[in-house]
Amino acid sequence: MKYIVCVFLFCVSLSCFGQLTSSGRNQTKKVAILEVVDKEGNIGYGVKLMLRSNLSAAVTKTPGYEGYDRVDVASIMGEQNFQRTGMVSDAQIKRLGEMTGASYILVAEAAKLDEYHLFITAKILEVESAKLERTTNVQSGVTVEEFEKACRQLASALFKSGGGMPYVARESIEVPGEDFIETVYGINMKMVYVEGGDFLMGGTSEQGGDIDNDEKAVRRVSVDSYYIGAFEVTQGQWEKVMGTNPSNFRKGADYPVERVSWEDAQAFCQELSRKTGKTYCLPTEAQWEYAARGGHKNEGTKYSGSWSIDAVAWYSGNSGQSTHPVGTKRPNVLGLYDMSGNVWEWCSDWYGDYRTYDTRNPTGASSGTYRVTRGGSWSVNARDCRVSYRSSGTPDYRGSRIGFRVVLLP
Repeated sequence: MKYIVCVFLFCVSLSCFGQLTSSGRNQTKKVAILEVVDKEGNIGYGVKLMLRSNLSAAVTKTPGYEGYDRVDVASIMGEQNFQRTGMVSDAQIKRLGEMTGASYILVAEAAKLDEYHLFITAKILEVESAKLERTTNVQSGVTVEEFEKACRQLASALFKSGGGMPYVARESIEVPGEDFIETVYGINMKMVYVEGGDFLMGGTSEQGGDIDNDEKAVRRVSVDSYYIGAFEVTQGQWEKVMGTNPSNFRKGADYPVERVSWEDAQAFCQELSRKTGKTYCLPTEAQWEYAARGGHKNEGTKYSGSWSIDAVAWYSGNSGQSTHPVGTKRPNVLGLYDMSGNVWEWCSDWYGDYRTYDTRNPTGASSGTYRVTRGGSWSVNARDCRVSYRSSGTPDYRGSRIGFRVVLLP
């Protein structure tokens, strides 16, 4: 169940230990962090304390800034008004600046996506103009390690090294080498960073006697780093970007979009790229298999994330002949869901025999009739959900068994 909780963290950038050029002293901006506020009372005190403490630590580790808790600032800011509306008056903002020497106030609002994830949006207020300047965001789990990572992302995105005016990221935070959330059109699409490396592609030994002829040309392949969607593209995300819902199983926004052709999936990627200025695309077959196997953390399992098909996949043996909401089975070691089962996923390659000499970022056959699909679906048996199993379809084919996920090139 998704429900919203509001968390307000007020960060005040203070000029102290000021460096005048003539004095040679260091300049540090102090960032005051207010008590975490939970509108609906759904976040425990321990979680709120971890979040606030990790924000303080992350800001302090940012060159030119010092983070510290200032819970008492709540009375100055009119905290009750923030809790009710998320707003304060111009006079309140300016009064805070006068009392603390603040140049900016950072307000963060968090939504609880599920029992294990928070989505945090940070907003910057300028004291002098009393105006809301800019926003950025990040998704976090609820463990100490995940909080630390999320808070590092926020600090890195909002503050330039060496002090100065806070830096405001694009609509989504993209820290090289770390996961981020794509927020354009409000799609909130989690992108997982996949560190490049090499792997044996094809019907390797753990696949046993299930290997088909088109998997047998096993060769060592290397791929560069990239980002890949943690989940298959959902009906809700498709509708926000493309304005339609072509799916057969219209049971909810968090179900995978299906009945989309390879050409349709390409159009979705092109629209995301146009809107964001980034390079979104379908994964190559090599990128897909590398991620399904767990990247450089290769788990060596028959299915993506497990030897047990029921643990990680919706397939003919448990699906009830329907798709299911994305992310309801166990992820693989990279945090990727439904790489086995639920819906087949389009890849960018033409389908053809593996070329044994094509080992560096391979892109498949130069031409063909069919495009590659991977991962299996709700309608097939376990054998077809293996990490090395290959299938295909014509580029214009639309079926209730086929969807896709996206890749972002750095």
